[in-house]
Amino acid sequence: MEYKQLSKKIEEYAAIPRVSGFEKEAVKAFYNDLKKYCDQIKVDKFGNVIGTIKGKNTKAPNLMIFAHLDTIGFVVKNIHDDGFMTLEKIGGVPEKLVQGIPVLVASEKGTYHKGVIGARAYQSMSEAERNSVDPLKTLCADIGVKSAAELKKLGIEVGCPVSYYPVFMELENNRICGTYLDNAVGMVQLLEIAKALKNKKPDATIHLVGTVMEEFNSKGAMIVPRSVDVDMAICLLAPGCNDTPDQKNNSNVKMDNGPCVTITNFHDKSLNGQVVHRGMFEHLIKCSKKEKINIQRCVLRGALSDSAFLQLEKDGIPVMDMGAPDRYSHSPKEVVSLKDIDETIKVLIRYCMDLDAKFDLNRFSI
Repeated sequence: MEYKQLSKKIEEYAAIPRVSGFEKEAVKAFYNDLKKYCDQIKVDKFGNVIGTIKGKNTKAPNLMIFAHLDTIGFVVKNIHDDGFMTLEKIGGVPEKLVQGIPVLVASEKGTYHKGVIGARAYQSMSEAERNSVDPLKTLCADIGVKSAAELKKLGIEVGCPVSYYPVFMELENNRICGTYLDNAVGMVQLLEIAKALKNKKPDATIHLVGTVMEEFNSKGAMIVPRSVDVDMAICLLAPGCNDTPDQKNNSNVKMDNGPCVTITNFHDKSLNGQVVHRGMFEHLIKCSKKEKINIQRCVLRGALSDSAFLQLEKDGIPVMDMGAPDRYSHSPKEVVSLKDIDETIKVLIRYCMDLDAKFDLNRFSI
């Protein structure tokens, strides 16, 4: 796909408000796009979009490739008499970045209202306060109304979702910057893989899935094998780049250096994570050599994806996390390389086409 077309479609998806648990508009948009290329498609009870391209060989493993549709954000927690709103976080929102940012507040009527998370006036703060972070619970969202009654008339109630206001820019060197790029990129990659496979028909059956609730509890993906047959899965979620001055000692992951695979990740609080299935990784390396695409590697601690829970379904599902690494993850403006996005698409198309009945699903063959 041309970089311009990739960029345009990513911008389109990134602009859809889709806070985790409130992804209906994204589900509808993705379903309508994906259905053009699949033999079967459905939305399960949980909200996951599952598009299936039937393989030619029933003995080949069924591969699920998935990306989450949802984003981090907020919900309205408390409405004040003067129309200001206190917010609660949904997912991993970095509190130090939210003061003064523009937001979109959704109503129960389906309308969206522009606003801002207010920041204390510089002149009113002491020197120490100017260099500290005000907790989210001390801040308020302001959409310009004068009373709680005015909010109620608009249909804004406690529990309404609030998202970062969408921003999108094309930077130099085929890099893009915008709001909620991490998952918008994955959605577009799934579409491009579907387009390529529609007429090629691989041996393996491929399920292309847009999952929900990843940012909230990482459990949307684990629902999928309960309604379709999944033998192995690739999660389109890359680790962050570590090529900015503040991150260079954390890993070797760089932008424009190809897709990155998470070899291991571990989340201390949930005592969960995943170690990449060696057979899946080796198959990827073979495919990358055929496509002349570099594969980066990363080890993470303190984070996981929905693969961590998906792998525990059935009698065990082999998993691999990979994708185009981004900068400034979970901030209101992330940066990613169109080259890395395109190379991820190309190597995964090859991955699907070369997957056959000889693939060993076992972690260890003894």
